[in-house]
Amino acid sequence: MNERHLHRLALLLSSCVLLVGIGWIAQQFVQGRSKHRDDQMAAPVPLSAAEVERAATLYGQTCGGCHGERMEGVVGPSLIGVGSRYSLAKIERIAQQGKGRKKQIPMPSDLVSPDDANLLARWLVLAPKGISSAPFQEKSG
Repeated sequence: MNERHLHRLALLLSSCVLLVGIGWIAQQFVQGRSKHRDDQMAAPVPLSAAEVERAATLYGQTCGGCHGERMEGVVGPSLIGVGSRYSLAKIERIAQQGKGRKKQIPMPSDLVSPDDANLLARWLVLAPKGISSAPFQEKSG
C-alpha cells in the first residue's frame, strides 16, 4: 500500500469511530441516561390534599431556609423542576443522607425522618415546574 491509501484508510476508520461515538451519545440522550438518572424511574404515588399541606409545611420548616421560600435556591440549589433532574429515589436519598459533603456548605443528613423524606420527594417530583409551584402564599399585610 502506498501512503495515499494508508491516509484514506486512516480517514475512513476515524470517520467510523466518530460516527459510532456520536450514535452512542445520541442513544444515551434519547434514553434519558444523564448522570442524575441512575435510579429506576418509579412513578410517585399521588398526594392527598393533607399530604400536600404537610409537605409544604415540612418544606418551609426544614428546607426553605437554604433552598428558598419559592424553591428558587439561596444557599442550597434551586429545587424548581428537581423532579425532572433527579429520580424520586434519588431525591428521597438526598433528603435523608444529605449531599455535597465536600462543599463549603453541605446539606446535612438526617434533617427529616424516612417517611418525611419520602413525602418531600413525592411532593417535589409532582410539583409543577416554575416559581408558581411554590408552597407558600403571598404574605398579606
